[in-house]
Amino acid sequence: MDSVSTDSQTVKKHSKFVEGPLTARADRLLLVGAVLLGTCVLSPIGLAIVILALFQLRQAVKQGESSRPLSVTIIGVFALVDACFYFLGWGLSYGTSSTFVMQYFANGFGRLVDGGYYVGYNTTWIGASGASGENAWGLLCVLAIFPARVVAAWGFLKMKRWGYHFTIITTWAYMAASLGYLINISTDFDTRFATTEFGIYGWWFFNIWYATAFVMIPWLYMLNPKRWNR
Repeated sequence: MDSVSTDSQTVKKHSKFVEGPLTARADRLLLVGAVLLGTCVLSPIGLAIVILALFQLRQAVKQGESSRPLSVTIIGVFALVDACFYFLGWGLSYGTSSTFVMQYFANGFGRLVDGGYYVGYNTTWIGASGASGENAWGLLCVLAIFPARVVAAWGFLKMKRWGYHFTIITTWAYMAASLGYLINISTDFDTRFATTEFGIYGWWFFNIWYATAFVMIPWLYMLNPKRWNR
């Protein structure tokens, strides 16, 4: 009798996630909000949209729709925002580095936090930072890691099995890229940090998100992959 009860609880616990219309609409709002949060400039609007989406998810639960754990939603949205932030930031710095708006924001960031975006900015053939190593890592992330991470985070939110596994893969890739990037900028320490207003402390305050991959890896492996059964 106890084994039957245990089996039924297991089936119920890992029953297939069925997405309702309210949940689907809330997830679309989460995606829009995450992209806007990643722009920095439009982040207040993005934050408002994300909060609205969370209220809609709560309403969907009250109406009896299937729900995923709140921690999955938080981590999935955080991964989306993080990936969009660096994808858009680096991507725009390569495509629009000669525009007045981009130079205004990039040079301001360079004078305050990272001298690579002030000293020698937009002097290479690709634009953006004057450090070639910076551009190599940036292109790797823009063309491969962060687009893949956005897709993985979306599948993760949708409780897709491939989304769960792909999130683990892209988090490992993100962690490796973060470590390589940190080593790269450390070789130009005098140029990048000694000339800025806030130095290395300001850089870490702005780029603390690089450390999130190191935190997410153990958390992802503690999750039960059977929940991602779509």
